[in-house]
Amino acid sequence: MAKSFSLRAITNYAPAIEMLKKSIELAEKIGERKRISTCYYCIGEIMLDSGDTNKAMRYFNESLSIKKEIKDTIGTASVYSCIGNAYNTLGIPDSSLYYFKQALLIRSLLKNKRHIASSELSIGETLAKMGRYSEAEVALKHAFSIFEKFDEETGMVMANLLLADALNRQGNPKALEIARQTLNRAEKINNANLLGMTYGKLVEIYVFNSDFKTAFNYQKMHNEIKDSLFNSEKERILTEVEAKFQTEKKDNEIRYLIEKNKIQRKNNILLFVLIVVFALMVVLLFFLLKTKLVALKRQKIVHEQENTINKQEKQIIEQEKQLLQEQLESKNRELAAKALEMIRYNDAISGIIEKLEKMGYLLHDNSDAQKAINDIVKEINSNTKQNIWNEFEKVFKNIHSEFYKNLIEICPDITASEIKIAALLKLNLTTKETAAITYKSEGGIKTTRYRLRQKLRLTSNDKLVLFLMQI
Repeated sequence: MAKSFSLRAITNYAPAIEMLKKSIELAEKIGERKRISTCYYCIGEIMLDSGDTNKAMRYFNESLSIKKEIKDTIGTASVYSCIGNAYNTLGIPDSSLYYFKQALLIRSLLKNKRHIASSELSIGETLAKMGRYSEAEVALKHAFSIFEKFDEETGMVMANLLLADALNRQGNPKALEIARQTLNRAEKINNANLLGMTYGKLVEIYVFNSDFKTAFNYQKMHNEIKDSLFNSEKERILTEVEAKFQTEKKDNEIRYLIEKNKIQRKNNILLFVLIVVFALMVVLLFFLLKTKLVALKRQKIVHEQENTINKQEKQIIEQEKQLLQEQLESKNRELAAKALEMIRYNDAISGIIEKLEKMGYLLHDNSDAQKAINDIVKEINSNTKQNIWNEFEKVFKNIHSEFYKNLIEICPDITASEIKIAALLKLNLTTKETAAITYKSEGGIKTTRYRLRQKLRLTSNDKLVLFLMQI
């Protein structure tokens, strides 16, 4: 709603209506009927400002039905007044007068003087349009007297302008004097919009009296001010919004005071009841306090027992963690020993293969012997090495059962060779030891380490071995 007021002030009507419709949607969710009726009312005002009077009437009627339903008399009077303005715009003064009088009736019952003055002003203006100048004179004088009590200069100027025109139409010589006094008051206020309206009304008065020269001078002044009316219109809208806000605020304060008085009366009745209840409570208080003390003592004992149990549980959990950590370290030492055993075994196999290769070189003249030696070397490479790795991997999986699964989840495109190197690095083996186990060169191991860092997206500050240990 606040956004819609700001947008309306700069005549940005379409977004203002959109904001109000969103406000209606939210208000419907929480059943805020008064808010819904206010939004319909505001949309109607925007439609009226933008010249779409028929749509404005539909929104005013929707707002009116809700306000009557929730018995919002102040809001009902405001909607009646807007409907009266809409009928004036449509050129139907009879209907306009009816709704203005309905608004005045409600406001008179509520004794809301400022709103009564506004209604009288609208009625006087409408009666003047209908040519009922004597009736208009009575309404406008009443409006002026109220505005004068509240020292509302703008209201006095508007009422006197219309009064001067009504008197002028009746041939009353006081009309010109009132018009000049009104002009002086408007000039003191220094409101471009109000001054322009004053000049325009003076033009009509002097033309009616055939004083065309004076009328022409005022027309020039009116035309000069007309260029600034756009900014003045924004100022007027903001003033109206502020006035509505202040009015609603005051009405809310009044309703709050009424409700406060009702609550106070109820409180007085309750006070007597409470005194009686208090007397009974004093009698019961002693027994309740005694019972409470017993309960507190029991609760304290239970709490101390719970603390003791919690401490014992924490000690047990800590001991279990320590035991598991010791078991893991023991298994890691066992696994590292296994890896070192593999290194020694691999070195022994490598020595045997080297001797066999030398024997094959010495027997280069004997092709059958060479073939037999080569077959032995191949068998050692394909079976013995793989069996050693399978045995190591079996022990590794028993200790670190989730390592392979977690590593593949982190890096789905990792190869089998890289997984094998990662498992050895997790044991914090050196590059040389890893190369000995896998039968690769130290340069090859370094290349594999680099690929692993890339695939695991580690920065230069991240340590590969530490990362693998934590998986």
